[in-house]
Amino acid sequence: MHDFFKRSVIQVEALSDISLTINEGEMIGLIGRNGAGKTTLIKLLTGILPLRQGEIKIDQMLPYQREKVFLKNIGVLLGQRSQLIWDLPAIDTYDMLAAIYELPKQMYNARLTWLSEQLEVTELLYIPVRKLSLGQRVKCELIAALLHRPKYLFLDEPTLGLDFVTQKTIYKILRLENQYHKTTIITTSHYIKDIEQLADKVIILNKGKIIFNDKLEQLPKELTTEILFDIDFLNSKSVEKKLTCAPDKLNEILAKIPAERILRVSQRGMELEELILQFIKGDSI
Repeated sequence: MHDFFKRSVIQVEALSDISLTINEGEMIGLIGRNGAGKTTLIKLLTGILPLRQGEIKIDQMLPYQREKVFLKNIGVLLGQRSQLIWDLPAIDTYDMLAAIYELPKQMYNARLTWLSEQLEVTELLYIPVRKLSLGQRVKCELIAALLHRPKYLFLDEPTLGLDFVTQKTIYKILRLENQYHKTTIITTSHYIKDIEQLADKVIILNKGKIIFNDKLEQLPKELTTEILFDIDFLNSKSVEKKLTCAPDKLNEILAKIPAERILRVSQRGMELEELILQFIKGDSI
């Protein structure tokens, strides 16, 4: 059989020619399509992946060396990597982390009390992790990432699959950490609301390269400030539908819809998600 089959290996460069500086206390959003290099960049910054070429420095330390001081300064929340021990209560993991990070007992107790109260999980800390819901587990994972008050916090899809209330709670605690402790927060997410809530500055990756690196409010200025029209109408089955179009297509579309079926036509600017998709699409041409 060996003579009939040959292994084919295709090498894909996840990141290429990346150069960026992140200042202390910044809240950064990493955006891009699947395979753009977002999670790879997070893993390189945290030392989970070794760097093949180039150099990354955080506080003059090389992440891949995983020095003790470096590990004490970072917190990581990756959706596919859990710090919590599945069959034990979260409190047991926190006790272990406190020992690893050499946290003074008074500081540990105060920090744990504050975080658990803010995230409303105090009563859940003594329940085996496997019995918690997804939202409850994510909150407990976040405590594990924040327990030692890291200078740098790396989040990969932090609210994926969570309900609206849990998302708001997580946004609140992260903004407080940034406000009071100047925590640098780097978030990658496909959920635009995460970026709007957790980023003052946006880095857009496409095919492993940075195509935008600036403050969130500067993004529209990099594009033609597009006006869109939303057309709400009733279709032939009297079901309400919506079409969105650019100004130059408005009259053409309105001419195809019977006037009596048009409910409203409203004008608006492009939403963040639309701007980002347009930006990536333009870079791909």
